[in-house]
Amino acid sequence: AFIGGRSELDSSLLRENGFRDAMAAAGLEIPEGYVRESRYDPDVAEAIALEMLALPERPTAIFAANDVTAIRALGAARMLGMRVPHDVSVVGFDDIPQASLVSPTLTTVRQPLGAMGEAAMHMLLDILAGKDRETHVRMPTELVVRESTAPPAA
Repeated sequence: AFIGGRSELDSSLLRENGFRDAMAAAGLEIPEGYVRESRYDPDVAEAIALEMLALPERPTAIFAANDVTAIRALGAARMLGMRVPHDVSVVGFDDIPQASLVSPTLTTVRQPLGAMGEAAMHMLLDILAGKDRETHVRMPTELVVRESTAPPAA
């Protein structure tokens, strides 16, 4: 399942599209109700995770559009007496410092934050200097595998 951020943000849409592409590449259909938008509100994200994990056919994994949402999904699983990753895997996005401090530690997608800040500064300087400049840049990400993921139980 996927708990998204804000649909009006390109970054949120790209993360959702990545989820959909990965599901399609794996030959998996996305059941009704398995893609929801939290608007990056942690309380809403937790409520969505609780709803998803209470479905009769619950997801085996939740991919969250950011780490805060994923951490709230971990909490929702715990509230329902589930064990992560045995009962459900959880993956976040950003690799915030708390991702390596929660239990279980969070598998996440790391962004090159330093390089992103540097690129943004160069863009701003170019724009201020009146130069034509592409304002959308994609940078490589890295999957950081930690304790919150495992293959689905048979």
